Amino acid sequence: MQDKSIVNNSMKVFLCVLLFFVIMQGVQAAETYSFVTKWGTRGSGDGQFSNPESIAVDSSGNVYVADRNNQRIQKFSSTGTFLAKWGSQGSGDGLFGGPKGVAVDSLGNVYVADESNNRIQKFNSTGTFLTKWGSGGIGDGQFFYPDVVAVDSSGNIYVADSLNYRIQKFSSTGTFLAKWGSQGSSDGQFSGDGQVKHLGIATDPSGNVYVADTNNYRIQKFSSTGAFLAKWGSQGSGDGQFKQPWSVAVDSLGNVYVADGNGIQKFSSTGTFLAKWGSGGYGDGYISVPMGIAVDSSGNVYVSDYSDNLIQKFAFQTVTLTATPTPTSTQTTVPTTIPTTQHTTAITTGPTTISTTVKPTTQITTITTGLTTSPTIAPTTYQTTINTPTPKPTPNYDAKIAALESQLAVQNQKIEEQGNILDKITSFLRNVFGWK
Repeated sequence: MQDKSIVNNSMKVFLCVLLFFVIMQGVQAAETYSFVTKWGTRGSGDGQFSNPESIAVDSSGNVYVADRNNQRIQKFSSTGTFLAKWGSQGSGDGLFGGPKGVAVDSLGNVYVADESNNRIQKFNSTGTFLTKWGSGGIGDGQFFYPDVVAVDSSGNIYVADSLNYRIQKFSSTGTFLAKWGSQGSSDGQFSGDGQVKHLGIATDPSGNVYVADTNNYRIQKFSSTGAFLAKWGSQGSGDGQFKQPWSVAVDSLGNVYVADGNGIQKFSSTGTFLAKWGSGGYGDGYISVPMGIAVDSSGNVYVSDYSDNLIQKFAFQTVTLTATPTPTSTQTTVPTTIPTTQHTTAITTGPTTISTTVKPTTQITTITTGLTTSPTIAPTTYQTTINTPTPKPTPNYDAKIAALESQLAVQNQKIEEQGNILDKITSFLRNVFGWK
C-alpha cells in the first residue's frame, strides 16, 4: 500500500507540472535588442578613438563621445558619420585633462566632466566654449576626479564626484544647488577602492537620479534632491547581478540600462530585470569593455567599447505580450501619427488586447508571436495592417485533468492486480516450503 501511495503522489506532482506548462503555453513574453551598426578604430584621426568613455545623444539623434586619451569630444550622426570634434590636452578653456563624462541638455549644450582638471566645461553643439566651474577640493562646487555628468529635463546638472564619494547638483550655469553621499556601502553611500574610481549617473523624465555604484556592485536611485529611494544588484554574473557597473542610462519610458562587465542589462524603474545582451562572444553585438551607454528618443541604445575603441548601436527588436484569445480572425488597419519616442499601438483580438511596440524608423520589421506586420512608414505617419491568425481554442483543462485521472486510475488498477498476483505467489511459496 505504501508503494501505491508513492505512485499516487508522483502522479499528482506530474499532473501539477503538466498543468503549469499547459497554462504557460498561452502566455509568452520576449524582449531583445539587435545590432544595427558600429564605428571606430584605435587611433587619433577623425572617427577614431583612444579609450572612449562616456557617450551622449541629443534630441536630434547626434552622438557625442568623450574620447578620453585623445583629449577631445567627437560628434557623429546617429549612423556614425563624423560631424565635428574639439579639444586637446591642457588646462585652458576648451582644453581637457582627461574628458571622461559628456552630457547634452534639451537646448543642445554639451557638458564635459574634465577629470584631471577637476571641473565641468560647457560648450554649444559645435564645440564653442561657453563657461566652466569647479576646482580641486572637498568643498561645495569642488571636485576630486569628476567622472560623469548628467542633465535632467529642467536643465540641472548632476556630477559624479567620484573620489569625494558624492553627487553634486548645479544649475546650468554652475551655481551649486545640493550634494549627497559619502564613502561606504549603506544606502546613499558610494564605494571606490582607489584604483577603480568611478561612479555612473543618469536622470529619468521625472527627475529621479540613478547612480552606478561600481564597487558596491549595485544601482542606487534617488530623488532630485538626493533622498534615497531604492537600490538593486549584487556581485555576480546572473540576471540583475553586476561585475562592474560602469555607467547607466534611462529612456523616455523610465527603463534603466546599465553598461556592466557582464554586458548590457535593462531594468524597469524599480529594478526588475528585463533583458541583457552583449557579453560572451566576439564580433558585432558583443562588447569587450562596455564603458558608456546612452539611449536616444527612439529607444536605440549606443554603447562605447573602451577596449575595442568603437561605438556600437542597438535597436529594440520586439516586445510581445500575448495571451490565448477566443477563436477569432481579424484584420485591423491602424493609422497613427508617430511621435519621436516609442509608440504602442493596441490591437484588440476578441477579449484579449495584444500590444505591439513600433517606432518611427523606415522599414520596420517587428517580430511577434502570433502576429505578422508589414508596415510602410512615411516621415510622420505610421500605417500598418496586422493579421491575427485564428488561434487554437483555449484548452479544456477540466477534460484534460479528467483524462489524466482516468489514466491514473487504470495504472492504479494494474498495480493493484500485480500486487494481488504477488500476494498469491508468496502464499503459494509459504505453503510449499513451510515459510512463516
